[in-house]
Amino acid sequence: MQYQDHPAPPPPTPRGPSRAVWITATTTALLVAVAAAFLMTRSDGDAAGSPAPEPSVPPTTASPTTTTIDTETEVVARLREILRVRDRALQDRNADLLSDVYTVDCPCLEGDRNAIKELADKNYRLVGGATSIRVRRTERITERLWLVIADFESAPLRIETAGGELVRQEPAGSDLFQFALAKPVDATEWLLGRASPYKNG
Repeated sequence: MQYQDHPAPPPPTPRGPSRAVWITATTTALLVAVAAAFLMTRSDGDAAGSPAPEPSVPPTTASPTTTTIDTETEVVARLREILRVRDRALQDRNADLLSDVYTVDCPCLEGDRNAIKELADKNYRLVGGATSIRVRRTERITERLWLVIADFESAPLRIETAGGELVRQEPAGSDLFQFALAKPVDATEWLLGRASPYKNG
């Protein structure tokens, strides 16, 4: 499987096929999608697409260089920062924060912006739902593309009205995910280009 410097496939919801995708036509489905806002999600266009490719790890032929180790540490730290920024953007309903964490062609950028707009239009707020990762391994694909395989975890989440009335709640969740981070030629920071469920073996 060949990887390119600008991963594009949109990320699916990590809690399984029972979770609705981001962009929906009905209010009920929207609430499910917004509840999954703290999980990496995908657009409707990818719902029937092929599963995300599973990267193979080439055998190690030499000890990693200091530069590679430093870049790996930088990529993982950046992914954690991206998730914190995304959490804040959704909780504050501030879509402007998203442009600094996604590649321009990442479908989840549009999905998150739509979700934030819907939250604002309905005057709903997200409470809780902080996300984090437990890294299992990383893989350097090219100088400007890295993969991170990690357990993607989310805290319990509530959607509330402006008056604090419960609209929907979601329990804590954890799923194994593959994150693709790219650094386009005109970028100074690593950006999230794709997040997709990952299966071992």
